[in-house]
Amino acid sequence: MAEFTNPYAENDPFVEAHFDCLNCGGKLWEYAIQRQMVCEDCRNVFSTEEVFDDQARAEA
Repeated sequence: MAEFTNPYAENDPFVEAHFDCLNCGGKLWEYAIQRQMVCEDCRNVFSTEEVFDDQARAEA
């Protein structure tokens, strides 16, 4: 069997994002593999694109 290195087996795929939840204001964590973010408080899931679009509208 061929050997390979799986980076996800050694590293946590969740990264704390610098965005607030669109619903409750809690911290969002990004699951980069699926381009989604999840809130640590209410557990709602958002697409990364949705969060970026909301942030861009807020800054405009």
